[in-house]
Amino acid sequence: MRMAEENSSELRQRTRALTDELKSKIRAEELETLEHSVMAVVEHNRRSTSKRPVEFIKRSTASRSLRIAM
Repeated sequence: MRMAEENSSELRQRTRALTDELKSKIRAEELETLEHSVMAVVEHNRRSTSKRPVEFIKRSTASRSLRIAM
């Protein structure tokens, strides 16, 4: 468990260093656009993983394959 915590801490430190380096090399407008893109992907993934796979399938009697399967 301690090894995982150390790895996580090291990863956070390296990520922070990389982020700071990128921020110093990118224009504010580009950074803001990138941040919005990342937030959109994170939100999409959060919504996708909050549902069970079966919830993504809409049952419809109009679907021939679902009628056969039922």
